[in-house]
Amino acid sequence: MYRFLYTFAAEKQKILLVLINKEKMRKYFMLLALAVATVANATEMNDTVTFSNPTKVTVMTNDSVQKIKVTGKKDDESFRYETTVAIDKTKTSTKIFKKVAGDDAKWVIDLGIGWSAPTNTPNGHGFAVFRSGEVFAGVRYCYTPKGKTQTYSTGLWCDWRTYGLPHSGKSYINKTKEDIVTFGNYTAEGNDDYSDVNSRINIFSLSVPFLFTQKFGKKSKSSFSIGPVVNFNLRGRINNDYTDGDNDVEISTKGFDYNVVTVDFMGILKSGGIGLYFKYSPMSVLKKKDITVADGTIIENPQFKALSFGLFF
Repeated sequence: MYRFLYTFAAEKQKILLVLINKEKMRKYFMLLALAVATVANATEMNDTVTFSNPTKVTVMTNDSVQKIKVTGKKDDESFRYETTVAIDKTKTSTKIFKKVAGDDAKWVIDLGIGWSAPTNTPNGHGFAVFRSGEVFAGVRYCYTPKGKTQTYSTGLWCDWRTYGLPHSGKSYINKTKEDIVTFGNYTAEGNDDYSDVNSRINIFSLSVPFLFTQKFGKKSKSSFSIGPVVNFNLRGRINNDYTDGDNDVEISTKGFDYNVVTVDFMGILKSGGIGLYFKYSPMSVLKKKDITVADGTIIENPQFKALSFGLFF
């Protein structure tokens, strides 16, 4: 009887040890599974990409893979993101495209307002700077290569230039029957009663600029431009206005010989939306032409040159 009880107790102890060992194994497996799940979750979180306000999201799916494409995001419309995921979830490939600047081509509107200071004027007949003006306006096509700070441009401008004489002295501009431009004086001719004398040469042109622009840095708003401007001078007039007693007189004269094509050299210094421009032409505004009168005197067209400066927008 005692032997039976001893044997039963020993067998029961063995069963109890087996149960205890199984319980420990089950706990070990649960801890291992929890650890694996934690690592997997951490890996999944590390693969997570968050976008703020994506512009466009495209999802494309076929039998084997699913492709997700994001175009644009907050404050960066050129951002690109693509990911391709296998349907069985075993393979993933990801590409992120950085922002790459492309070629920049655009049209711009130009406006220039300035003053003229003609050079090489006839003795005693200088032009007045602030009575000689220039206004031009038009468009330009600007091309900037990718990643560069240099811009090349050309376009078409309409240009109005005026070369005016001073009020003082009562000098005026005229032309002979041979279309030679001359200078006269109302006082010297016995017309001292004339007042408010306003005499000027007006030239209208279509101008084609060829400009090279250099920025001071990729993010800089300051730049300088240089290049030639070809002027096709289409219309020229001599305008004389004065007051004779109670009468206001306006005389417009055409038919004088001006150069149809002239070339200016232009420079522009610009910051933001405003700049300063400078233009100079080594060519004379008027054609080189002369005549010999009866007393042997030679009269020739004044060979003054165009010089202007002002504001550029």
